[in-house]
Amino acid sequence: MQGDHLETVCGCVVGGAGPAGMGLLFNALKSGAMPELAKEGLIIVDASPTPGTGRLGDYRITANSVGDVFLDCLRDPALRDVFEPLEHSPAYWRIRRQAQSAPQLADVAELLAEASKLVLDFIVERYGVKLWSSTTITEIVREGDEYQVWVESDGRSRRIRSRAVVLNLGGWQDPQHLLDSLADQGLAVPPSAQIQSADALLRMNAVQLRHLFARTLAAKGRVCVVGGSHSAFSVLENLADALEFAGLEEVTLVHRSPIRLFYETAQAAHDAGYVFDAARDVCPVSGRVNRSGGLRYRALDVGREALSKGQIGKTGVRVQLLQTHQGPADQFERARQALAEADIVVQCTGYQPLLPGLSHAGGEAITLMEVKGGLDSDPSGCPLDASGQRLHGLHLFGLGAGLGVDPRLGSEASFDGRIYGVWQFHHDASGVVIDSVLTRLQTPAIQPVAAAPRLVSSRSEERLPFLWPVLVNAQS
Repeated sequence: MQGDHLETVCGCVVGGAGPAGMGLLFNALKSGAMPELAKEGLIIVDASPTPGTGRLGDYRITANSVGDVFLDCLRDPALRDVFEPLEHSPAYWRIRRQAQSAPQLADVAELLAEASKLVLDFIVERYGVKLWSSTTITEIVREGDEYQVWVESDGRSRRIRSRAVVLNLGGWQDPQHLLDSLADQGLAVPPSAQIQSADALLRMNAVQLRHLFARTLAAKGRVCVVGGSHSAFSVLENLADALEFAGLEEVTLVHRSPIRLFYETAQAAHDAGYVFDAARDVCPVSGRVNRSGGLRYRALDVGREALSKGQIGKTGVRVQLLQTHQGPADQFERARQALAEADIVVQCTGYQPLLPGLSHAGGEAITLMEVKGGLDSDPSGCPLDASGQRLHGLHLFGLGAGLGVDPRLGSEASFDGRIYGVWQFHHDASGVVIDSVLTRLQTPAIQPVAAAPRLVSSRSEERLPFLWPVLVNAQS
């Protein structure tokens, strides 16, 4: 790695040290790939002063995996010495005691934060990895066979030139994405309705939820939740628990596809009286029912109650489930009416990736192509741009991006979304990314056609981050 106060050159930039970015670093360390990954310089850039878990600890819900799944991310002989201090961690022992049940995400985040600090400290000292915390990636420019990553910290901007960029900055829920999705089904939300994101609501406590919904409850307004995933049923439970005695009597859940439940085996599903398609809903590799798309653990319990009794958990709050695609004949019209009458609509329809500005060296903006549930990317997370060109060297697989189903690992045929999850980030999802990055770093770079340099003054005129503000002032 080389550089000066204006520009740094390295082999790989890991943008974002949340669950996905740290999953890649954990995997590189335990698989023995870290020395090669760091050979030409590895820079980790994260906006937080304490990188490691992103916003995982902010959510007031249970995980959709048992505690042992998270412990498995730390369980490797290659990491034994690194993680030895965790033997004295209260967070570690809390998860150990919940090895076969779903822990709170706050407990998972605390454990992963401690483990992440140990890994980061180790790779910085052992392999010379650079950790730039409290640093924001503002723009990525593709020039020939490399990427220019513009970052900002303490009001100053600088550039990193790199052959590979692993970019996982988290996700957000764009209200327009919800409106467009509903419009594609012939549905609409009235302009008077508030659209609230599940992401925001799931980070609120009961007092905050009561304050937010106070006017709607006082006016006996209608609350609609749109979506059928784990987050939708977590929202139902949190709202019912917080608002039942504030006047909430019923919530309408509008979902496009059937609500799917997860079972370890087909026999377990049969024993529970769950009806499924043996050809399309069973993973051929694991034998699990709705392995990728089914509700699990606490969300599964809430889903069962909603489907069988029309109520939310153990509360007295009712829930009306309305399927808009290939459901019972009258449910589409009832869903249309419910949305038209809604005071608050809660968006539980997935995430879009948080991205910096993306462009080519000539200034042309890069738009990434989307598919259901994330970005249109290859197995290593390299996305397609809007023109169908594969952006080799750029990898995204975290929240809002995801990865397609790998047939070798299995999934049910009925699942057409993207794969997410902490365990996947630490294993299969990051493994193919690591292999792709190493292959790229071992391949000679293609020399780009010289392009006109983007001067500090031109970046200022375009309202783009510039290098050092004092230099701009000196030139003006």
